[in-house]
Amino acid sequence: MKKKLICLISMLLLGINIYSKDKIKVVAPDGLPALSLVKMINEKPQIDGVDVEYKIEKLSESLVMTLMKKDADIAIVPSNLAGQLYNKGLGYKIGGTVGWGSFYVISRENFNSLKDLKGKEIGTIGKGLTPDIILQTLLKKNGLDLSKDIKIDYLSSGNELVPLYLSGKKDIVVIAEPMASKILAKDKNSKINVELNQEWKNLFNVAKGYPQSTLIVSENILKENPNFLDEFINDLKDSIEFIESNDNKRLEYISKAQITLPKDIIDEAIKKANFDFTTGAKGKDEYMIYFKEIAENNKKAIGGKIPNEEIFISK
Repeated sequence: MKKKLICLISMLLLGINIYSKDKIKVVAPDGLPALSLVKMINEKPQIDGVDVEYKIEKLSESLVMTLMKKDADIAIVPSNLAGQLYNKGLGYKIGGTVGWGSFYVISRENFNSLKDLKGKEIGTIGKGLTPDIILQTLLKKNGLDLSKDIKIDYLSSGNELVPLYLSGKKDIVVIAEPMASKILAKDKNSKINVELNQEWKNLFNVAKGYPQSTLIVSENILKENPNFLDEFINDLKDSIEFIESNDNKRLEYISKAQITLPKDIIDEAIKKANFDFTTGAKGKDEYMIYFKEIAENNKKAIGGKIPNEEIFISK
């Protein structure tokens, strides 16, 4: 018994990892956010001596359910969900932003301002959800009265919106990557008129824009193995750099990870995805502006209130 105690103390003094969990579970939604993990999925089954299990959730409902059950240690989530989970007391904190806004106004017309949408009809998705709140906030800040100056037609998904635009039944759409690149690839007369993330930067005088996808981390990891998180974030940054490179393994890795993206538009979608890992501490101002604007339109989207600053991992 005495030998075991001496051994344990020695391990602690030497900084050897004695984290009790056999495996760390990492989840991400299918699509662009999951691309940030693609190198890790293929090359990092173990980090800091701990086995890592990666899971790509094909349905947003499954991602939410997994986190509500606290069945993941680390996740990439829509930024409003990070607020919800924190406000529900589920023990997840913001480690950083993985991707900034990637919503675009696309049309065959010539304009470059949201003010030019006055008197127009636009098609988009997700009524009342975060992308819609971002859009409505920007339209109102540009002086448009949503009740009379513009008509917004909400569709159920990008898969429904894209064919309507390509067939000419919709003239202007607000849509995210990778669907934006799909439109631009199929219709050479189409163009990006306005980048919503750039509009957000200009409006709120922030460097990065609005956080679209967020890395959240269980407090248990922060308490019991902070070294693991440091290594994980370093590997995540490396993985993002890899996915933005022209490495010839990129498509192979995406395929092996079973991430659902059309191969013919992956390059263009990645260019406009706005991957840029920024720690929660460094991106705090962007998050607090984002949470404030979401709360003014739909508090339920972030769990009923603006999260306090304890939501951020302090490094």
